[in-house]
Amino acid sequence: MVRIGLRTLALAGLVVLASIHQAVAETPEEAFDRGCKAYEQGKWDDAAETFRALVRYGFSDARLEYNLGNAEFKRNHVGESILHYERARRLDPGDADIVANLALARGRLRDVVLDPDDAGPVAAVRAAQDRLGEDGQAWLTLLGVWAALGIVTWCGSRAGGFTPGRSWALAGTFLATALLFASWRSTSARLSGTPRAVVMKSSVDALAGPGLNNASLFTLHEGTAVTIEADRDSWMQVALPNGLSGWVARDDVERI
Repeated sequence: MVRIGLRTLALAGLVVLASIHQAVAETPEEAFDRGCKAYEQGKWDDAAETFRALVRYGFSDARLEYNLGNAEFKRNHVGESILHYERARRLDPGDADIVANLALARGRLRDVVLDPDDAGPVAAVRAAQDRLGEDGQAWLTLLGVWAALGIVTWCGSRAGGFTPGRSWALAGTFLATALLFASWRSTSARLSGTPRAVVMKSSVDALAGPGLNNASLFTLHEGTAVTIEADRDSWMQVALPNGLSGWVARDDVERI
């Protein structure tokens, strides 16, 4: 079931939003609420346009992207819905509603390309990383550093210094901190460091090179998420999790 979170959007300032029916000066919070009401009333086009206007004005919020994804899903725009669910997940990877609706939208895809890392122990580790998020792991890493420094200071001020028990405690703290740091870096690279895009056209031929004179290698369909490997003029080299790689026109995809 598609759900919409009617939570307050914490945005400041005034913007002028031009909607299909009206042009009014309103706060972003009022515009967000108007979009939510339109969604509840089944006015998917109005809801999508209102949320999209906030996105165009530069507001970046997981709830905004999530609700826009919901509206586009209701409009049967699979590519748009997946694009905005993916953007919402990048902003809030641990949100269960975002993950569930993204999976629901992916169920409509024609291209089902399995990522080897989406199952087994790696998937469990990624799920834990997503629940903590980049900021949560960064704070835990900093806490581990301070804990290690505290143990060193405490041992240096106590009789006996670094006893075996204290040394083991320090080593364990260092190890845990190192693992947290590695997890934080890998999560950051996966969510923010790797450029990705979503196919927006109904079907797109991936070519052997950047130009229409190149041979077609395979076909991608709307909503498929790809990794961007290179960007040249009006072309992008994209890759799938199974290793397939080819060039597509930049206008056929949109960055997450």
